[in-house]
Amino acid sequence: MLHSVSYFARTTIALIWSFVCCLSALILALLSKRLIPFVLTKIGSQMWSANMLKIAGINRPTLSFSSDAAKFQNWPEKAIIVSNHASQIDINVCASVIPRPIVYLAKASIRKVPVLGLLNARVGTVFIDRSNPNAAKKSVENLQASLSNGISVIVYPEGTRSSTGELNPFKKGAFYLAAGADVPVIPMHVHGTRKVLPKGGLLLRPNPVHVRFGEPVYAKDSSSKGIADLTKSSFKQVDEMRSWHIKHVDTPD
Repeated sequence: MLHSVSYFARTTIALIWSFVCCLSALILALLSKRLIPFVLTKIGSQMWSANMLKIAGINRPTLSFSSDAAKFQNWPEKAIIVSNHASQIDINVCASVIPRPIVYLAKASIRKVPVLGLLNARVGTVFIDRSNPNAAKKSVENLQASLSNGISVIVYPEGTRSSTGELNPFKKGAFYLAAGADVPVIPMHVHGTRKVLPKGGLLLRPNPVHVRFGEPVYAKDSSSKGIADLTKSSFKQVDEMRSWHIKHVDTPD
């Protein structure tokens, strides 16, 4: 019973804190586009995400790298980051550990969400409309604009949160964008968040979180085969990092 009260209290505080942070970010982002890097780093990464992890009872995520090429100092200047997706709090984990401003690839329907939709549009979130093939060019242009402003884009190519921890097949949308914008993909794997807030779950539950980064993957070209190879290589790295976490980390995913 006491645990249930604690979980409920954490979740209530998290919802209130998220609203405060989103509203603060929106006000600053609307005041001036020059404030957007500040909004993404100081509010999105630090004020919101880092504190959300504390509210959830998560210590700072443990980081590891598959090789020297995967380490932050060796990252290319512009990149799309692709990750597995098992929990809504993955967003906060990613924002808190990636050492640069980030926005997300999001469904076009997010634009219609009050406050959140306007905020995402303002900071440079890349929207993708899967029902409109003609929107692909605009998505690439938006991606290039965000990358040119020193902002990286993170994508959850599974398309939905995994309810089992297994890695679902990757959709190719992000990889078309990467090839079209001529930027590499950096794979990552987040372990432990499914226990914090699983798909369909409502209450935050403390659990250690681990994050591992893979080597940048480059598209050979923008042909169908080039994009398929890029998707396959990225999936392979994320899947291998998942296996590494299962083998080397005692914490359940």
